[in-house]
Amino acid sequence: MLSVLLIDDDTDLLEMVETVLTNSSMRVETSTSGASLMKSLNQSSPDIIVMDIYLGDSDGRNLCKGLKSSKEYGHIPVILYSAGVITPESILEAGADEFIPKPFRIDELIKKIKELTSAT
Repeated sequence: MLSVLLIDDDTDLLEMVETVLTNSSMRVETSTSGASLMKSLNQSSPDIIVMDIYLGDSDGRNLCKGLKSSKEYGHIPVILYSAGVITPESILEAGADEFIPKPFRIDELIKKIKELTSAT
């Protein structure tokens, strides 16, 4: 079963996406802050990370950049999403595997997750 770590400080969106991914036969761990990212990573060993850029306590691009430069976690695909105006350069600089603008279609997110994890 595909394991997803979902990080967003908007609890309504977090719960909605968690429900849909779970109903799509994925195991989902959630976190509402960048500060708890490492604890969540150590507990869940995700196949992919889906993260909002504008978290209350951090910028998802900085978190992604840190993950991608890590020997332990650099191999995990990261999808960033945001409703803000985001430059393609900042996504490249962060090392994210994909960026999805909000609002997004949930079927698009599921498709990207499966593509990046080679799950069918």
